[in-house]
Amino acid sequence: MMCSRTTTLRDGRSALIRPLTDNDTELLLRCFHSFGAEARSFFAPHPFSREVAEDICSRAPTEKAARRFIVTENAPPDEEPLGYAFLWFLDQEVPSLGICLVESAIGQGLGRCVIEFLLERARELGYDAIRLTVVARNKRARALYEVIGFRYYGDRTWSEHARGWSLKMKRDLTQDPPRRRNHNPPSAFMLDNPPNS
Repeated sequence: MMCSRTTTLRDGRSALIRPLTDNDTELLLRCFHSFGAEARSFFAPHPFSREVAEDICSRAPTEKAARRFIVTENAPPDEEPLGYAFLWFLDQEVPSLGICLVESAIGQGLGRCVIEFLLERARELGYDAIRLTVVARNKRARALYEVIGFRYYGDRTWSEHARGWSLKMKRDLTQDPPRRRNHNPPSAFMLDNPPNS
């Protein structure tokens, strides 16, 4: 079930999506350090420290509530990090996914490949839906999620970390995604104004 996938990026590089192992602490830490400022402002599931990388990797092989993946260029032992992704809250009816790519991988088609990989893993684990949270001003990610079939639900929430609104999105895993994007995102006023506006 915990398979890997290889894909080719638009620029011709090869990328590997594979499960994290207990030997990946240094690779994961290099990945954390490779995230750009914008990515760090949009993606903050936990601190990007050595302690967190060690903890994640030590638990990765046996963790029940999450499945974590590293995305790399090249194969071991010459891997260069391209991203980090996970399914978590697997102990809930609808789990969540998270993904962050390094700057050089953005715009290369890798985000869609990683998300589709995560959706397949969630289906294999028996889930009917998956959710995520996205910072409203992360328009590139929102557009991708919409094309893949995620729909907005619930209320927006203010993210102090991102200094902006966060939106909840959900994807039904029992159906193919619709052929058109979701044309009912929250209004610009709702997304651009801080609480109490």
